[in-house]
Amino acid sequence: MLAVDVLTVLGPGQQMLAPTLAALRNQGEVALLHHQVVSPHPAECGSAIEAIVRARNDARTRGTAHFAMFLDRDVLLPAGAIEALLYGFLIRPHHAALAIRYLDRDHSLVPFHVAMGATLFYRDVLERIEFRAEPGLCECMVCCNDLRRMGYAIGYLPGLVARHLKGWSPCG
Repeated sequence: MLAVDVLTVLGPGQQMLAPTLAALRNQGEVALLHHQVVSPHPAECGSAIEAIVRARNDARTRGTAHFAMFLDRDVLLPAGAIEALLYGFLIRPHHAALAIRYLDRDHSLVPFHVAMGATLFYRDVLERIEFRAEPGLCECMVCCNDLRRMGYAIGYLPGLVARHLKGWSPCG
């Protein structure tokens, strides 16, 4: 059974949603260790995206499993999704990260954008990146660009769709 560190960034005063936690118990033959990191208040960082950036960088240092997955507090994973992502790496050996689509928005105008709210990384690659934002780009897009500059692929695993229950996403 493969181990996966699940990393969740929470805003100040936020908690995991009960359905999200319940779905984590039905992820197939994987051993999950859940780490929750509370982001600083956006006023302390200058913006909500900068608060998320700080928290993602803190979260990526949590745990020691060979795989680490960012999971937003309000993303409901389908049964067996994390196990499916792990198998997905077998047929996509150049990918450093695989994700599950969960946003209702059409990102066809930004085809290389992968939202981080349900994304599985190889730990050794995650340790070599630093989340950051650039003008006009969320931390997700900057991460995707950085991974690609390093020679890795990142993308959604076809056929997997999660449900975004509620909440705000910095990805527009």
